[in-house]
Amino acid sequence: MTDRLPLLSAQLAFGLDAQRSGRRGTVTMLLRTPASRLSTEDVRQVLRSVVLRNPALSYRIRFSRGEAYAEWCPDECDFAEVHAASEESVPECQTEIVEEFEASLDGPAMAARLIRSPEGDNLLLVLDHALVDEQSMLLIKRQLAAPSEPDERQRDRYKAAIIDRKASEEAAGSGPGVTFWAERLERAGEFDRVPGRTTRVIPIESFPSVAVPPSFRGSLFPYVLFSIHRALRDVAEPGPGVIGYPWGGRNAAYADVVGCFMNTVVSLDPPGSRQAPDAPGDFVRSWYREVDHADVPFTTVTGLGSTFSGSVTAMLSYTHAGAPTVDVAGVPAVEVTARDSRPPEVCKLLAGVTVRGEELRLRLLLDEEIAGYGAREFGARWRHWLTTAISSLPERKP
Repeated sequence: MTDRLPLLSAQLAFGLDAQRSGRRGTVTMLLRTPASRLSTEDVRQVLRSVVLRNPALSYRIRFSRGEAYAEWCPDECDFAEVHAASEESVPECQTEIVEEFEASLDGPAMAARLIRSPEGDNLLLVLDHALVDEQSMLLIKRQLAAPSEPDERQRDRYKAAIIDRKASEEAAGSGPGVTFWAERLERAGEFDRVPGRTTRVIPIESFPSVAVPPSFRGSLFPYVLFSIHRALRDVAEPGPGVIGYPWGGRNAAYADVVGCFMNTVVSLDPPGSRQAPDAPGDFVRSWYREVDHADVPFTTVTGLGSTFSGSVTAMLSYTHAGAPTVDVAGVPAVEVTARDSRPPEVCKLLAGVTVRGEELRLRLLLDEEIAGYGAREFGARWRHWLTTAISSLPERKP
């Protein structure tokens, strides 16, 4: 009998999105070294080790006869060496590779390409988001340093992690959090229904960093959410504002297991929200109430009978800057930020924030044809509200 595992909430959501759009959701990583520093064979051995030590990379998302599941389909690592005419042509080559991967719904969970140009070596990893979340990408990044022997117990641990997470989701999907979200969605009012659309690859905009005041204490994350909501109000987004963002929650016992154990949580901003001086504080208190119920699966929230279908106004990616270099088969490499990408079909824009030291770096992926407003216009309002929110807090006494 074929080895099958049940799908977790995020896996099901990503899988259904892929079936509807004909494109898989992906997470990517591009690592660069000086020219001719990476050995093709050394990189191949490291990537082969990554596939063998992480069972998630040998599963495929399947839909058959009304049933959704992950099927065990072990295969060799999908790796090849390609050549670019110059370093300037690497982004175009990267886009073509990612596009091909996304369109191959039955393809492997990971593809890797060593893109060589006269100026540098670029290792591109593309992974199926339904099988690998952002936290798992950090694990894979550390595994690139050197090959290691596969541990036969890892497959059983992966299965145990899936079963453990599934049980947690089922408990949360029938607990008090369901009532909380049902009432919160009902109070928010009528949600816009975003029609299906084909997105396109567009440039990613960057904005001046926002300095974090030395007196600031606590989490910056809810203030980032607040600033995006306020910027959306400024550009005249109608209806309730909805921002989706990934939230962890995996059992600490499986913290070293690669997989997709995340949940998507929504931040709601009902129409008529105040913009008084104390509005950031009110919003943050409301956000903490939402986070108390962040374990309710996103697929459960979208099925609560409200007009919320799962389409969000924006998606937020919030990360902390990692080490300046990544070890790839013994060679130090620098992680390169993508210049362009394709926005998710479930939202109008993707906002990215990286915390680096005492500053917040802002990036924005917004299709102006779909949104109806400009990326620079929105970015300016976003930066204004974020600067205002984190600078106007009263200084805490020591």
